[in-house]
Amino acid sequence: MKNLTKEKIISRIPELTDETLIPITKGYSHDLKYATHWKGQHVLLRIYELALSERVQEKVAKMRAFRERGVRCQEVYAFGVIPEENFCYTIFSFLEGEDGEVALPSLTEAEQYRAGYEAGVDLLKMHELPIVASKSEHIAFVTTKFEKAVKRYLKLETRLSHDQEIIDYVRRNLPLIGESKLVFAHHDYHAGNLIIQHGKYAGVIDFNRCGVNTAYSEFDKLELFSSRLSIPFSKGMIQGYFSGEVPELFWKIRSVHMAQILIYHMNWATDFFPQDLSLAEEAIEYVLETYDSFHRMVPKWYEESQA
Repeated sequence: MKNLTKEKIISRIPELTDETLIPITKGYSHDLKYATHWKGQHVLLRIYELALSERVQEKVAKMRAFRERGVRCQEVYAFGVIPEENFCYTIFSFLEGEDGEVALPSLTEAEQYRAGYEAGVDLLKMHELPIVASKSEHIAFVTTKFEKAVKRYLKLETRLSHDQEIIDYVRRNLPLIGESKLVFAHHDYHAGNLIIQHGKYAGVIDFNRCGVNTAYSEFDKLELFSSRLSIPFSKGMIQGYFSGEVPELFWKIRSVHMAQILIYHMNWATDFFPQDLSLAEEAIEYVLETYDSFHRMVPKWYEESQA
């Protein structure tokens, strides 16, 4: 899509009625994002490689299903394919407000907690959508994926201290992940993809990485990023998801998820965003500290917030 100009986009997409496309560059996705107007409404236009059209259609279908269940996410106005230019596109409603990474620091702790709680309620609604998937196949996939990640990780120039202990911990406990049900997951559910308007949770955006995964995997980014930004928000999201009572099994599974994500995160930063490697290392050190190098299951930040 390197040669795809704004002029081509406007001429090829019949739904567009405004020639003003304002690029949105925040985030790590490779698709193109623009704020524009459609039938007098403020909308988000996303442009994807044509090869992703089936995946995008699946995302669109699930977002519509989520809205029917009361999830506060964007409305899908249009989906189209432009084969001659090798791209497909979606037009979504624009959720007004600020993302949580920007908005949360200016809120009171009570407002942060409430925003997180409501985000947790929405996440549970998403996970209640019925799906057909094989848990045994998924666990086999997760195991193979982790071993491939380890193989790649062991070739990195920069590695974690006590990394073999982390790898062994995941290998011993990986079957625990199978105790979490399979859902159609958002895959990137954290403060940066949650919108705050007038001090309140307004909805979730960016389903670009959505797909089948275990329910408790949805909290990976919360612990990696959001808990460093706002403990009240993060605590609220967990308690909103469980209506207050958090099962012990959740923490057992979470510790395994967080141990394996350290390996994935190092690979991801090194291979795709080496300029952000120091940020990745900072996040990883935080996880190691809050889990006491995985000698504890409940992270310190949550336990201390309960005191």
